[in-house]
This record gives sequence, structure tokens and C-alpha cells, in this order.
Amino acid sequence: MIAGIIGCGNIGTELALFIDKYKGFELKYLCDIDSSNIKGLQTRLGNGQIESSIGDLITNSELIIEVVDKNAVKDILNTPDLDQQGKKLLIMSTGGIIENLNLFNKIKNCEIYMPSGAISGLDAIKSVSGEIKSLTLTTTKPVKGLENAPYLIKNNINISKLENKKIIFEGTLKEAIEGFPKNINVAATLFLASKFDKMQIKIIADPKAKTNIHEIICTGGFGTITTKTDNLPSKNPKTSYLAVLSAIQTLRNIKNNKKIGS
Repeated sequence: MIAGIIGCGNIGTELALFIDKYKGFELKYLCDIDSSNIKGLQTRLGNGQIESSIGDLITNSELIIEVVDKNAVKDILNTPDLDQQGKKLLIMSTGGIIENLNLFNKIKNCEIYMPSGAISGLDAIKSVSGEIKSLTLTTTKPVKGLENAPYLIKNNINISKLENKKIIFEGTLKEAIEGFPKNINVAATLFLASKFDKMQIKIIADPKAKTNIHEIICTGGFGTITTKTDNLPSKNPKTSYLAVLSAIQTLRNIKNNKKIGS
């Protein structure tokens, strides 16, 4: 299966190195706004990969892997005749799906994979979709992982000198995606699993934190589902290492005829 990766940063690099050694995929196309990221990755891969535009990568790849931002998701979903080509899409920036649900819902023939990323419990959340009465996500991150978020800049919030943890955001999914586009894809993924419109999100900056923590509380007639995932950051402090591992497992599942869980 010919694969292309859009975004050659930390996660894109880890997935490229995995694919390069994994039978069943041929990584042929790389796309990144920064050519130096591509050139650096090419030196670490065993076969010759082609630096490509996003349009050519989408046209020529059977498996399209997005690991960059929500704008790339919009570009992918906007591709003419995408749905007639029966491609497989692996999307990490699920906030881009939420902002383009009209395009996403039109896709009928492509297989779209959205890894669970840095949270746990999605199988259980999917199973109770339609029965949920309340759903909250509380995300706690080190200050470095939240710096320069649009919400903080817009509201003139300086977290660089915090001495103790502080709630810096409380609001809806839409507000969280707009304000923290590189930090809160877990919320978008949680919504896509739960289909619960009234989800509430809280973001906490903690100068003493060494990990990214995501806590989910989901209640309804079924009882209560509570999960807490305490993630070590990846090489990029804005993302968790578990997100990398989740994406790698999703790639394995694409080629695996034995699947565990829903």
C-alpha cells in the first residue's frame, strides 16, 4: 500500500520510521511546509522518498497520513473526487474534522482512521453514545506545552511566570479548538466518539507538571465512566508520546484482520 505523510515533524517522523520497517506499506511521498524537515527525515529512511506537494501526495497515495494541523485536514477533505478513489485516511488533527463536518459527512467510500491519541476509554464512550447525560474533559499540561496558544494571546494571558497550577480555560469544544488548536485534538476525538454536543472542557496550566494529563468523566443511565491518562510528552512538548504509539497501532490495525475492541 503506497503511503504519503503530510507533516514531517515529531509524530510524522516517528510514523515514517515505523512504516519504513513495517511490511505492507511503501512510504513514497513526504509533504511539509519546511523542506528541511523532509530532507532531515529522508536521511533517516531506508528507501528514496519523494518530496511532494499536498495535492500530488493525495492523488498518488493509497494511504494518506495527516500529522500537521487542521488546515491540512480541510485541504484533504476538499480534494475533488477524493471519495470516488476509495483511499484510506489517517487523521491526527481531528479538530479539523470538527470544523469541516459538512465535508467529512459527505465521505462515503474512503476509510477514515482517527487514532485515540492521548486519551483512554474511547471504546466505552462509543458504546454509550446516545445515552450520555454529561461529559467533561479536564486537560492539565506543563506551561511549555501551552505557550503561544491563540486563546492566551487573544486574552493577554501570560502563563510563563506561574508558580502554581491555574485553570486557564473553561468552555465548549468549538471554543477549545479555536483557542488551543495544537493542544486539544483529544477533545475533538472524544466528541466524534461520543456525539455529545454539551461536552465541557477545562484546561489547566501547571508549572510543576512533567506530564500531560487528560481526565474524562462521562455519566448517564449506564453509570459513570471515568478515565485518567497521565502521558509523558513526546519530543514535542505540545503532544504526548501515547499519541505516537496510538497512531502506530492504528497503522497495524489497517493491515491486521484480528481486531480487539470496538
